[in-house]
Amino acid sequence: MSMSTRFPALLTLGILLSACSQTAAPRAAAHAFTTTVPVAATDSVATVEASHGGHVVAWHPEAGFAVLGLSSPSGSTDTVSTQTLASEPNVGALEAGGATSAWNAPGLAASGRAYFWGGGRAYFWGGGRAYFWGGGAGVVGGVAENAALWQRTRLAAAWALAPRLGEGVTVAVIDTGLDQTHEAFQNSLAPAADRHDFVDGDASPQEEGTLDDPLYGHGTNVAGIILQVAPHARILPLRALRPDGSGDTTAVVQAIDWAVAHGAQVINLSLGSVQKTGVLKKMIEYATDQGVYVIASSGNTGDRRITYPARYSAGGGTLGSLSVSVGSVDASDHKSAFSTYGKELMLTAPGELVYGPVPGNLLSAWSGTSMAAPMAAGALALALGQPLKVRAGDLPRTLVSTAAELNTLNPEYRDQLGGRLDIGAFIQAAVQP
Repeated sequence: MSMSTRFPALLTLGILLSACSQTAAPRAAAHAFTTTVPVAATDSVATVEASHGGHVVAWHPEAGFAVLGLSSPSGSTDTVSTQTLASEPNVGALEAGGATSAWNAPGLAASGRAYFWGGGRAYFWGGGRAYFWGGGAGVVGGVAENAALWQRTRLAAAWALAPRLGEGVTVAVIDTGLDQTHEAFQNSLAPAADRHDFVDGDASPQEEGTLDDPLYGHGTNVAGIILQVAPHARILPLRALRPDGSGDTTAVVQAIDWAVAHGAQVINLSLGSVQKTGVLKKMIEYATDQGVYVIASSGNTGDRRITYPARYSAGGGTLGSLSVSVGSVDASDHKSAFSTYGKELMLTAPGELVYGPVPGNLLSAWSGTSMAAPMAAGALALALGQPLKVRAGDLPRTLVSTAAELNTLNPEYRDQLGGRLDIGAFIQAAVQP
């Protein structure tokens, strides 16, 4: 059988961050505007919607807030107005929504579409179950093409110290969905009842689209990288992005809310926007307040504009202590040309030509900070599967403090890249022998 496969060589990603979240039955509806409002234990969804207008999309009276999605700031569709909300104490700013176009990263055609990567391989997985490990034997990570990356990050040493390989740890992947039929994920996914699609509003976060869509297969690849690092972890796929890479705050906020409610210990956000949104920040703060770790990719524009939500990792409180921003370096620890950087960047990981599963039971390579972030998420899963010798709240800082120094190789980016992920050193420092 012959096949011609088209996958991105260099990742491009854009999302619309506007607003919404989930109630008992999450709606797949983007809203033009969004805001947070204070709520008390005595309030109800109905009374808050009647008071402010709009639709409640995240409801957390125990934490003192709700997220409202609005169709109009003037009340032509919803009864709320910008002036009314802004005049109320503790009410967040009204934020505009709308789809944003995908970024044009280096290596992509001017249209932002993916092109053939001439040096790549796309092939069927071998017969039988496609374990990412071979009973402790064979190539670490299970994908021979990534052997150099795992050697660089000392994954073999980490596995020797973390033999549970992430067992019992759930990592939520909020992304374009996942090819749930791929052999790489057999017995590695959260129960079907816990999965959700916040784009179409159904219970199946299956990758959708075709090879003409620039981000078709993105979520599948990201999840596969996590499993290459932590093979016994469980992936909770939540679809919040379309195959062209666009999305909106409605879906992303709902997905974060859902991940926390359905037992995720780690959330991977290989997505970003240059648009700052307080609603998304509030939802990530809520997640970290519940003890959930959040990993976010820094962006692919190659400049200092670290994207949101990665930029929020530099904040205070649990948001700053339990979230990590991740950029990309090449196989020799030089900054990837596409990777954003800055003093706020906490960590980097290899993000160029990382092989992993893609839809159709295939394997292919992608590049981008989106590929670096799941390596850090997988490292956290490895640690969480073991008895710890550091406080759980100190794991992200241990991940950062054990990273390899990059200033010598990257003098022009001194103190603007963080360190390069060293999974072996992290596990040695974090888990009990």
